Amino acid sequence: MAIIGNLYKIEEFLSDKNLDAVFEYFRQALDRKSDVYSRILERPLGAFEKVKITDEIFALEQVYYTKEREKCFIESHRKYIDFQLIVRGNEQMEYIDIDKLEIDCHYDEVKDLITYKMTDITSKFLLQEHDIAIFFPDDAHIGLPKVDHPELVYKTVIKLPMELYR
Repeated sequence: MAIIGNLYKIEEFLSDKNLDAVFEYFRQALDRKSDVYSRILERPLGAFEKVKITDEIFALEQVYYTKEREKCFIESHRKYIDFQLIVRGNEQMEYIDIDKLEIDCHYDEVKDLITYKMTDITSKFLLQEHDIAIFFPDDAHIGLPKVDHPELVYKTVIKLPMELYR
């Protein structure tokens, strides 16, 4: 059950989930006057930096060019929920329930990662600045595909332990 939409509307929708630390960090990531926003935009191309939010929650601040879909992969996670926020740029993303997929690489506990064989039966959507996609353990997803052409994307992904969402 992926959740996709505008950060501020989703924050309001999930207000009963005690996600204050998550949404405070995201608000800073979009505030052009904040240190978090500056830090993300100053990251070099290829950055994939882990940033501690709380003792249990962390973010992965990323800078990359979107690419051909064929160079991407389908993934899901077991321990963490992905909260993916586009700070700048556009990225096509794709979603599909894990029950509709064939596993390519079985669960890697260290990386909290399962990958699946590619398929064309996914739901595709566009993430733009201020958009967020939330992926739960049953939500396989593809990130990084280009929309029309490769585009520079500044993104941050919060990894929230499953037990903190319930």
